[in-house]
Amino acid sequence: MSTGKSDIGADNPKALILALAGTALIGVAAFGLSILTNTPLAPQFQWSLADASIGFIGVVPLTLLLWWFMSTRRPTLARFRSSQIDFFANIGFRFTVPRVVLMALFAGVFEELLFRGVIQTATAKFTPIIIAIILSNLIFGAVHWRTALYALIAGLVGIWIGVLFAITGNLLTPIVTHAVYDLVALFVTARAIEAQRKTKMPPDSDIAD
Repeated sequence: MSTGKSDIGADNPKALILALAGTALIGVAAFGLSILTNTPLAPQFQWSLADASIGFIGVVPLTLLLWWFMSTRRPTLARFRSSQIDFFANIGFRFTVPRVVLMALFAGVFEELLFRGVIQTATAKFTPIIIAIILSNLIFGAVHWRTALYALIAGLVGIWIGVLFAITGNLLTPIVTHAVYDLVALFVTARAIEAQRKTKMPPDSDIAD
């Protein structure tokens, strides 16, 4: 009898812990650099419904671009999309709802503390804000480098988030945008992985021999 399981999406909790730990280290780096650059993080964060709302609104164009990316048939982007789904399908752990939420929160908080709260803010002390946004997101893209195209997309997304932060001056805004967008993107990715798993499942996988 076939088990109905696929090799796609192996589930090793240690791989999840390693991924989360790597993201948490970005937060540690943020606090360390905030001290070295005299760029305090706490004053940049305020609870504000208006600024949180801007963060949620900022997710809309990113989600529309994600929808277009997941549906486009342009050969270069279709191949890239397939490679990304393969990457996440073999990342070492399944994308369950609690895990997706945790990953999105870790990335949204810790990455924004470093790239917007420290790097963009510190750079803006001695350069025009547009230069600070671009420079911080060159680093943001480089940190997300898996392929040149992935790094470029990450950098452009980061620029958009950096603009939102420049508008409000409140770290709550980019944290909301980043976390919510990652939440959407990871759920979309999880569905794509599941669809891929089903297409690679043997036709008689649910039928007893």
